[in-house]
Amino acid sequence: MPAIRLADRLLAEWVRRREEAAGHPQDCSEADAAGIRAGGDLAARIVERARALPGSDARLALIRRLLRAARVLAGLCVVVAGLAGAAAASSALSASTPASLPLVLLVVVSFNLLTLLLWLVLQPLSDRMPPGLGALLDRLSLAYARRIAGGGDADTASLLRTLSDGGLGRWYAAAVVHAAWLAFAVGAALALALLLSVRAYALSWETTLLDDAALTTWARVFSICPALFGIAGAETLPVTEANAARQGWSLWLLAASVVYGVLPRALALAASLFMLWRSQRALAGDLSRPGFARLRARLLPDHAELGTVDPAPPAPVPTAARAAPPAVLQGRVHGLSLEGDAGEASPVLPGVDWVWLGSVDDATSRAAVLHQLRDDTVDALAICVRATLTPDRGIERFVAELASAARAPTTLLLDGLDRLRARGEAAFAQRIDDWRQLAQRCGVAILHA
Repeated sequence: MPAIRLADRLLAEWVRRREEAAGHPQDCSEADAAGIRAGGDLAARIVERARALPGSDARLALIRRLLRAARVLAGLCVVVAGLAGAAAASSALSASTPASLPLVLLVVVSFNLLTLLLWLVLQPLSDRMPPGLGALLDRLSLAYARRIAGGGDADTASLLRTLSDGGLGRWYAAAVVHAAWLAFAVGAALALALLLSVRAYALSWETTLLDDAALTTWARVFSICPALFGIAGAETLPVTEANAARQGWSLWLLAASVVYGVLPRALALAASLFMLWRSQRALAGDLSRPGFARLRARLLPDHAELGTVDPAPPAPVPTAARAAPPAVLQGRVHGLSLEGDAGEASPVLPGVDWVWLGSVDDATSRAAVLHQLRDDTVDALAICVRATLTPDRGIERFVAELASAARAPTTLLLDGLDRLRARGEAAFAQRIDDWRQLAQRCGVAILHA
């Protein structure tokens, strides 16, 4: 199976959040069929279903535009930081004559190394700390992305939350910060190498407060890491003579800028990129989430449709004594939701005083509602059903049973026509005709909510 692209993962994650907020997956048989045809594991089918949902082409284009904007923003940060590093190194070398080695090293690596150490110390406490530079960059990136997206509608806001939530936004911001500091360190090291190669600088360890012994001690401490690469330090090179061992101290300065500036940031950037890769892989990967778990039965069915293999049994014959259904619902009406969500409220219809029986979606609730209809005095019965449901034999048989138990005019009330119409006019007309035929066979009226 080919790897799932980041844009597709983001689209699937966006669809999951939207469907979890709605409480149920979007009804689209064409998208479900596309996911099944894609084959592979559940994650691949979920991604393909998300791509096939109505409106996904525009959302996928928006995701790609935002990702391009994020790359442009990261590139600008890296370029500006690299130029700033080169300018800082050049200014430090030209600040005094002779050039002070501690000052140059302080400008090139001190703030870089200090912020890196602070970042490492605060990592275990990052969830409880106030927003820092990474969070600030994350927010600026999202503000920039919102402008690129061209608006603040609900779809764009939901997508931006998907980009910023979890580890994706955090590790992207960390990677950009480390890449910028790495560019600063590399730019400074390259500027030092170039300037020390074409100009003659007098380099010295200068001090006003410290004596020669303390200065030598500090020089030896800073020389520990460059010595690992075979660069001589204070143990062999003179510290207090301004013009001695000029070439040796130049190599030492270059090595120190690489060891204290470039290498730590390169390691931090590699770690952030690895965590960013893990965050990207986690998108659309946690199949235990409710939004994905609900799709398992749809996209990985444990049986295949074989079509009609035996003649349909005759539907229960409606009671002949039942009055004709009214053209408009009004007055006292018993109502129920067929295959609806638990706790679903009655529809708002003018002039209707509901006796609401709740949602009926299993054998127990079906038996209970039939018993109640037989015991109550029913003036009229309304059966609310989503238009996107398939009017199969089971639904037809139960509608007929409800009408017979009520012994009153019965109306089939179709809801969710917008979702059905989103599948196309041909599919809409065919499904409405199927419902009308079912209502005709059961002797009930049909109305649109």
